[in-house]
Amino acid sequence: MSKNFNAKKAVKLVGNAFVIAALAFVVKKIADMDIKMSDLSSPKVVAAFVFSMVIQAALIVIACFPWLMFTRSLSGVRIPYKAAMPVYTKSNIYKYLPGNVFQYVGRNKLAADMNISHVDVACATILDILFCVFWTGVVSVILLGSRIAELLEKYGRNILLVGICGVFFLAAVIIVIRLKFADKFRSYISRYAKAFEKENRPQLFSGIFYYFVHNCVSAGMYLICVMLIVPDASFREQLILTGAFMFAWIIGFVTPGAPGGIGIREGVMIFVSGDKFSDRIILFALVMRFSSVLADVTAFVIGNIFGKRFECRRAGQQS
Repeated sequence: MSKNFNAKKAVKLVGNAFVIAALAFVVKKIADMDIKMSDLSSPKVVAAFVFSMVIQAALIVIACFPWLMFTRSLSGVRIPYKAAMPVYTKSNIYKYLPGNVFQYVGRNKLAADMNISHVDVACATILDILFCVFWTGVVSVILLGSRIAELLEKYGRNILLVGICGVFFLAAVIIVIRLKFADKFRSYISRYAKAFEKENRPQLFSGIFYYFVHNCVSAGMYLICVMLIVPDASFREQLILTGAFMFAWIIGFVTPGAPGGIGIREGVMIFVSGDKFSDRIILFALVMRFSSVLADVTAFVIGNIFGKRFECRRAGQQS
C-alpha cells in the first residue's frame, strides 16, 4: 500500500513539473508569435478569435470521449468521464513540450488513477490518434474536392513514406512483443477481441465515429472564421481554404520538426489559392494559432477545476 501511495505521489510530482514546464513553453510560444494589437483591431477578426477559442476549448474538453470509449472497451472497466477528462486536458497541455509526444505519454496517468493496465491506455491512445487522423483526412478531402489531387501530388509522397515507416515500426514492435512476451501477448489479444463482441460494439463504434462529428464541428468553425477574415473569397474558395487548413494539420502531424504544423498551414492554404489572399491567410493562421493556444490553456484550467472537485468527492466517499 505504501509503495503504491509513493508511486502515485511521484507520478503527481512529475506531472506537476511537466505542467509548469509546458506552461512556460506556452508563454514562449505566444511571445514568438509576435502578435500586434493592430492584428486584432478589426471587429470581424476579434469575433473570429473569440468564436474559435470558445469552440476549440469546448472540443478539447469533449474530445476525451473517444479515447475514454476505447479505454473502456479494451480494459473492460467502466471508467467515469469525470475521472478521464482532467487527465486528458492536463496531458493535452504537454504538447508544447519539445518532442511532441508527452501529450500521449501523459494520458497513462489514468492507468495509475484507475488501477488498469498501462497497455490498455496506450493502445486506446493509438486508436485515438489513428481515427483522429483518418476522419480529419476524410473531412478535408470532402471540402477540398478535386483540389486534393494537387495537394497529394505535392505532399502525398511524404505522407505515404511516413505511413509505410509507421506500419513497419508497428509490425516490428508486435513481432518483438510476441516473441518476448508470448503468453501476455495472447492474453491481451484474447481480451481485446471481446471489445468487438456484439454487446461491446456500440461503445467501440461510438469512439470510432466521434471524430467524424468532431471534425465536422471544427470544419464549420474554421469556415465561419475564414468567412470573417477572408470575406473577399467566394464560398467555394472559402470551403477549399478550410479543407486546406485541416489537411495541413495532417501534414504537420506527420512531418518531423514541425509541431503543430507551424508555417505549414499558411503554405498549404496559399498553395491552393495562390497569392490572391496571402495576407489574409497569414492573418487567419495567426489568429487560429493564438486562439488554439488559449483554448488549450482554458481547457486545462476547466479540467483542473473539474479534477479537484472529483478528487474531493471521491475522498469524501472513501472516508
